[in-house]
Amino acid sequence: MSVSSRELAHPALAQPLQLITLDNGNDLTATLSTLGAGIWSVTQLDESGIAAELVLNYQDPAQWAVNPYYFGVTIGRVANRIAAAAFELDGKQVKLAANEGANQLHGGPEGLGSRFWQYRTEQQADSVAVIFSCQSADGDQGYPGNVVLEVCYRLNRDNELSIDYYATTDKLTPLSLTNHCYWNLAAKPGADVLGHTLWLNAGHTLEVNQQLVPNGNLLAVAGTAFDFQQAKTIGRDIAQLTNGYDHFFVLNNINKQQPQLAAVLTDPGSGRVMDILTTEAGMQFYSGNFLDGSLNGADGLPLSKFAGLCLETHAYPNAVNLPQFPSILITPAQAYRQRTIYRFYTQRIS
Repeated sequence: MSVSSRELAHPALAQPLQLITLDNGNDLTATLSTLGAGIWSVTQLDESGIAAELVLNYQDPAQWAVNPYYFGVTIGRVANRIAAAAFELDGKQVKLAANEGANQLHGGPEGLGSRFWQYRTEQQADSVAVIFSCQSADGDQGYPGNVVLEVCYRLNRDNELSIDYYATTDKLTPLSLTNHCYWNLAAKPGADVLGHTLWLNAGHTLEVNQQLVPNGNLLAVAGTAFDFQQAKTIGRDIAQLTNGYDHFFVLNNINKQQPQLAAVLTDPGSGRVMDILTTEAGMQFYSGNFLDGSLNGADGLPLSKFAGLCLETHAYPNAVNLPQFPSILITPAQAYRQRTIYRFYTQRIS
């Protein structure tokens, strides 16, 4: 097992970013970036010994200066959408920085995914890790409290890439973190994800308005295009939706102390499988609907609609405005913790 690093500089970037590669000595590598404490690359050796790239990236590093698709980064302070970029806390209105019309998306225009994080590495007998850290000041994007954050990526010999999130605050404040990696297990130039099969351990989704903001209602998935309780291809029912999947699925089994199996993503063509286990209450499934081909991916081809998908584990969106949803508030006496595990393997193709 090994850890290595390299620097990537570009005139468009405020400073060079560091890319840290974790190699489990088996067939999996994960490269993480100091920009946004994000996933830059995940590769898995195929049967020919060739490293297959499983995540999307930009061809032009200059795109990381704005990262319009939030590729790979840590999202926060609060993932997903907050209605009217505002909420009430202790009887007072808190106004946030809006960046999607009147709403806030993914923590605001200068959210955690746009920051350069500090890092340190760690090597153990059975795993290698990189731990990112940053501080978010009181008033950052409108949020109260000074928050100190750590995000630890750990790769073990069993082809498990885990993300452990930890944060503390000096004031009552909302916090809900996630990762915004786009996956495509086919690892073939130009391939989309519509032929991937997906199983989700979720019996409900959150109803959303036209701005994709939850309104507080839960909808049963049984008999609808949102039912992935039996594995099916992503493309099977997608035509029933206005613009693909961009919905929060409420998980059936939740254990804040022990990650539970939440999703299984499979590419039938290659046999590659990714399990996702999490301590979180749900998962935003986004099918890459807003990828429009205007930018090229790392393979030099346009990043077209459905070129990759996101499976973002986090708390209920817009929970700060909906008291019927589980609270996402943290206090100085209670730290924030979240754990998500990605487990990779290959099934024999019949």
